[in-house]
Amino acid sequence: MMNYLREWGLPVGLLLVWAVAAAFTLSALVGMEATVQATQARPQSTQTMERQVAAKVHRTGPAS
Repeated sequence: MMNYLREWGLPVGLLLVWAVAAAFTLSALVGMEATVQATQARPQSTQTMERQVAAKVHRTGPAS
């Protein structure tokens, strides 16, 4: 029984450690992606838009 543990203990242990590290890395990447998306500003348009000029307002009363 002891030889069985010696033969399989290290490979199984390394695979378990590798699986835990991979799961932690993936969860960290997903969390980082959500944080980056939340903190990024929306891109601003570089195109100019023509706006119609409002008609001039004629004030008939005294200036206040």
